[in-house]
Amino acid sequence: MRIQPNRRRAAGTAATLIGGSAEILDFLIPLWGGIELGLAPSAIGALVAVELVISVIARPVSGWLVDTRVRTTVAAAGALLYAVSCLGYALATSLPLAFAAAVVGGAGGAFFWIAVRAIAAEDLERDSGSLAGLLSSEALGSWFFWIPAMVLLPLVGFGGVFGLLAVACTAAAVLLVRVPKFLPPPQEQPPGGIRGDGRRLAPLLFVALVTAVAEAGVSLLLLLHLQRELGLEVYQIALIYLPGGVVLTAMPRVLHRFVERRGRRTGYVIASVASALTAAGLAFTPSPLVIAALWVLTSAAWAMLLPIQRAVVAEANGHRVGRGMSLLTTSEMLGAAAGALLAGLLYEGGSWQLSCLIFAGIIASGSVLGPCALTKLGVRDRPVVQSG
Repeated sequence: MRIQPNRRRAAGTAATLIGGSAEILDFLIPLWGGIELGLAPSAIGALVAVELVISVIARPVSGWLVDTRVRTTVAAAGALLYAVSCLGYALATSLPLAFAAAVVGGAGGAFFWIAVRAIAAEDLERDSGSLAGLLSSEALGSWFFWIPAMVLLPLVGFGGVFGLLAVACTAAAVLLVRVPKFLPPPQEQPPGGIRGDGRRLAPLLFVALVTAVAEAGVSLLLLLHLQRELGLEVYQIALIYLPGGVVLTAMPRVLHRFVERRGRRTGYVIASVASALTAAGLAFTPSPLVIAALWVLTSAAWAMLLPIQRAVVAEANGHRVGRGMSLLTTSEMLGAAAGALLAGLLYEGGSWQLSCLIFAGIIASGSVLGPCALTKLGVRDRPVVQSG
């Protein structure tokens, strides 16, 4: 099935706007909670956890809506919920109001991201790199918003930045609403429902969970190291992450062409080994410049790996791509939560070097687990069409 180009462009632009807004929110909320509301670290952690938990709970509902309703409408509803969440943070003066904003934001994330990825997956038969292109759009927003946000923060404060993010999210919702409505034809429901899909996709879901544990763990370890051991300021840390963000924007399509030629299993092995080498290398890095170079390598690995996982789920669960994406993202979020917890424990209880090497071993296991999962799912190793 070929989707209308303006439909896909709208989804990509909306992903840039929401991706950038979500990235800034994730970074600023802990700072805002401590500075503006005077929250204790435990309360800040609870605030972040509430959004994560709500997002996980909302994913089955989101998957069902994406498979049975107009997907651009579901994505627009998610973008609008994001806007309400940003506005809620801008106006919140107490912890209960902040929790309410977190709840709305968690639901918005579940609705929006599953819907836009399902829209991109609709065109896989014509353009096997459509999900790689969407990842580029997501990554563009995540680093492109940083400079304006950091410049405006001293001028307009946290509330002003949150208000501007609400405007960006509203613009994304308007873009999606303006796209002509299209409802995919209903397809036969396979036996077993969501549990049946979960059992069938279990090999890949397990690998996605393990990968997310390691990715989130390494990310948090690096942030802690840069802040506490190297004593860098916020803008200096942002500059270290910036080249990786640019790579994650520019490389998904390029690396997808490699996957088309060499196959998904080969791509999975190379991406896992590269990311593992990065994690191991971080254990012995002498300078921020070397850390930035290693982060570029791990960003390139994600640029290859994430589109493979999403495209495989779309192919294997084509009858219910929304449900498949909801299961995949749930696994990733649970893995990220576990990885962040493990990273904190390892950093407090052991050495920086040992922590990095443990996560490097976890990542390296993907070079074996990933290809095995693809074999068990029975999906083709090479996309049969050339990306457009």
